[in-house]
Amino acid sequence: MEVLTMPDCGQELRFGTSLTPSAADPAAVVEFALVAEWAGLDLVTVQDHLYQPRFLDTWTLLTWIAARTERTVSRETRAD
Repeated sequence: MEVLTMPDCGQELRFGTSLTPSAADPAAVVEFALVAEWAGLDLVTVQDHLYQPRFLDTWTLLTWIAARTERTVSRETRAD
């Protein structure tokens, strides 16, 4: 039996989550980022829906998350 392996392309494997940037409770979104960090996840992503009034501004939210976390990497994900 042949064992297949996936190449790592020189990158380490990271795990993360995508947060919904709901404007209804901004503190809860940041709290989810803190929980993700506590759980050992490497990444927190936030979708960026321009002109969506129900969502927080992505770059401001990422700044807030970065200020509250110690090691989690935050990044934007575009929703087209």
